[in-house]
Amino acid sequence: MDQNPLRERIIDQFSYRGERADIWRAFDLLLETDEFLNLGYSEWYQPHVFGASQRRLVTEVGSRVASYLPATNGMRLLDIGCGRGGPALYLADRFGFRVTGLDLVPYNIERATENAHGKHVATEFVVGDATQFPFRADSFTACTAIDALVYLPDRNSVFARVADVLEPKGVFVLSDLVMQSDVSETERRVVDSFADAWDMPSIGTVEQYKAALDNSNLELETVENITGHSVGRFRKWTSLYLQLLRSPIRSLLERLLGAYDLDPTITEQVKAAHRALPFLQHVILVAKTEAL
Repeated sequence: MDQNPLRERIIDQFSYRGERADIWRAFDLLLETDEFLNLGYSEWYQPHVFGASQRRLVTEVGSRVASYLPATNGMRLLDIGCGRGGPALYLADRFGFRVTGLDLVPYNIERATENAHGKHVATEFVVGDATQFPFRADSFTACTAIDALVYLPDRNSVFARVADVLEPKGVFVLSDLVMQSDVSETERRVVDSFADAWDMPSIGTVEQYKAALDNSNLELETVENITGHSVGRFRKWTSLYLQLLRSPIRSLLERLLGAYDLDPTITEQVKAAHRALPFLQHVILVAKTEAL
């Protein structure tokens, strides 16, 4: 897929333009998508349908960053794909980081700036491309990318830029949706169909992420599979939605979508996700830059 049309599709989706943006309008009814666009994290006893699960994932990522640093208060952190600012604001408030959020979508940065208004935390938000950072070398002690790189086709360039802007012994923690490494060709096509339906490039594997990190002189520390606390449960909700469509209340559900001015394309996106979920994983990776 040519990257320029994909770039515009991503901008349109997160700017609430076009029919594929309606899935986010639907999420707005259930989740804190006015601030958080990332997936969630929940232990078995914690509900996954509330926005708190998205904050919990940010806590998981922030805690891993903090575990590799002697201190976090006042440390400069770059949040790639910051979305509408929720993670950056939370990291600044919870851990004391001075956070710069970078996002491709101007609408997201506008919302992030609005969300930061009146909050006494050290944050700034910048429109920018994650493959072409507008920052000097060694500008940050830490970097995060919370479920954002799945939308970027060129991970090698992103990781190379991260290695450039991090200080020696800087820490990079990312969470992301990846494809299982042992899928068949048929299963790979299912995942590709899901990615296309959600305006994503081809979804990578953990092995591909490892290779890209190695090529960028970033030393991989840990890989943690958190699927069981995250997307491993999503199929229950996609199953419920699809069952309702096959039930006598289908017309009521469709009228409800219409009442919120939501396009039926949502159903095709849910179907694509339902088919692909068995072949997807949610992981957290930690990497560091080399010491001088």
